[in-house]
Amino acid sequence: MSEGAGSLAEDLAAENRLLRRIIEVTSGDPDVREVSQRVASLVTEATGSDVCFVHLVEEDRAKVVLAGGTPPFDELAGTVELALGEGVAGWVAENAEPAVVPDKWADPRYRYIPALRGEDYTSMVSVPLLVRGRRVVGVLNVHSKAARAYGEREVALLTRVADLLARTVDNASLYRRLAEREEALEEFATRIIDAQEHERHRLAGEIHDGISQRLISLWYHLLAAEDAADRPELLARELSVAKELATDALGDARSAISGLRPSVLDDLGLGPSLESLARSLPVAEVDVKVTHVELAPHVEVALYRIAQEAVQNVVKHAGATSVRLELGLEDECVRLTVRDDGRGFAAVERDGPGGSDGRYSYGMGGIRERAELIGARLSVVSRPGKGTTLEVVVPFRSG
Repeated sequence: MSEGAGSLAEDLAAENRLLRRIIEVTSGDPDVREVSQRVASLVTEATGSDVCFVHLVEEDRAKVVLAGGTPPFDELAGTVELALGEGVAGWVAENAEPAVVPDKWADPRYRYIPALRGEDYTSMVSVPLLVRGRRVVGVLNVHSKAARAYGEREVALLTRVADLLARTVDNASLYRRLAEREEALEEFATRIIDAQEHERHRLAGEIHDGISQRLISLWYHLLAAEDAADRPELLARELSVAKELATDALGDARSAISGLRPSVLDDLGLGPSLESLARSLPVAEVDVKVTHVELAPHVEVALYRIAQEAVQNVVKHAGATSVRLELGLEDECVRLTVRDDGRGFAAVERDGPGGSDGRYSYGMGGIRERAELIGARLSVVSRPGKGTTLEVVVPFRSG
């Protein structure tokens, strides 16, 4: 359909038929690649062009990537990329406005891509896929072998097609993000349940092995004291033992409670608690740099436990002569760092949500789990003989 071809009524009818078919295609299952290829074929036929490409914008990589096209170029989906601003498609994506190119070889914006056989085509028009008229999610390109001046009506039609396709692209992105979030929430819930079960087992063990056993012994000694009421020496001895058992049971109870939330956090706060933890280390040189920051209680507990496990690893396994512990706030993130000059271990450089697969070294599994549960990024760098640096970065949310 070229400008002026046929009657105006016929042209309008043809445009309406195309838009209805585009709506049918884009209203189905949001498989972006399949929809892009079907739209490309419809557009090529309706505009009397020779080939059509659909490129999608990947914002995180600042790239424009081929998502579909008319055969045989449909097989190249996902393999052709342009930087944002590069080529006509990149320019349209960056500027969010159409580009009509009667002779692409004379246009400085054009970028030759051998895989797309650019030498076979002379003219082109490129329109952005806009979501709600603002955000560019892709680009629709139409090419013609013969020199051709695409008119305003054709650009307007392609713009309407691009708007319909943009909704499909945006919906597909929303579906994908929703699925990823649901998967992440499911994994997070599983970790929470596992952590809760682990904590219950730990508490049950402490109560059974410690508190319960001492209380049973206490009971028997109190019975013995009752029976020895008329023998002062035996009564005094049994009461003395009972007192010791009661004291020990109370200590075990406090220890179990402390395992849930260290009392030092309630007494001092996170910063001073970390300073106290570091200065208790039996290491020749301890350097502490702590910035006061108020965090949610569960984040404070997690960071304190991570630091506690890290410095225990230093004492038990590193053989370090100096340790540096830092807590700071930068770029809306709280950063906890524990660095030592000890013996280190096998080469490790891991960075990401929760760190790695847990195959670091001593005690790293618990640290990794705690980091994951607060959405922190864990990084551990170590070299044999070069010490170890552990860093935890968590988005800052005021307590």
